[in-house]
Amino acid sequence: MLLSNNDIKRELIKAKKLSIYPLILENIKASSINLTASAHAWDIKGNSVVSQDKKKIIVKASTTVSIHTQEAIWVSRRIGGTYHPRVSMVAKGLSNISTTLDPQWYGLSLVTVSNITDQDIEIKVGEGFVSVMLYYLNSPAEKGNIDNQASRPDLYSRFKLTDDDRDFLNQQWHKNHPSIVAKMKSSDTYKELVKDQKRFTRGIKRFVFNPLIVGVLAGIIGGVITGIIIFKLGMN
Repeated sequence: MLLSNNDIKRELIKAKKLSIYPLILENIKASSINLTASAHAWDIKGNSVVSQDKKKIIVKASTTVSIHTQEAIWVSRRIGGTYHPRVSMVAKGLSNISTTLDPQWYGLSLVTVSNITDQDIEIKVGEGFVSVMLYYLNSPAEKGNIDNQASRPDLYSRFKLTDDDRDFLNQQWHKNHPSIVAKMKSSDTYKELVKDQKRFTRGIKRFVFNPLIVGVLAGIIGGVITGIIIFKLGMN
């Protein structure tokens, strides 16, 4: 079953099946969550394609680049997902190569993007460039069945890494499940999400237990019961 925005937020608050850091609430859409481009990207020859000021990625005409997301994701054995190009990126002539988010994955996502036009295209660092759709599994995946290492060092080790790339990729917060959960829970964004949920819950309780609402509901229920009794007496 596909997760809606409400499902995603609920699972993030629980942090038992899903965690994302950094968490950007406006990137949670109706049935997906957008991931943003980091300042760590390379063309198929392994060369960096990030501008010197680290504010944009240059995807040259008719080339393919690999971009690490700023966000690290952890999903449990009960959630999987798929990566999809954003319409705004496709409209520019960019298309990422769709792939899967396996259950029990943790780490940054390395997304491959192709420029099918004859002109260079820029992606701003911090811009949402790929969407992830998440799904509940009918049964949990086999425990410990993880094929790939966190953040895919098997792939990025082929690139020409700068010292800044190495520093970012060696940071421990995105290399294991507990660290991703801890970073998310300590973030202001997560705390605001929890507060919003509590405010919503309190609002529902105030509405349901409002004396006027209780009186109206009691009247409706009483009327229904009276109607049923009269109907049964009439049948007899």
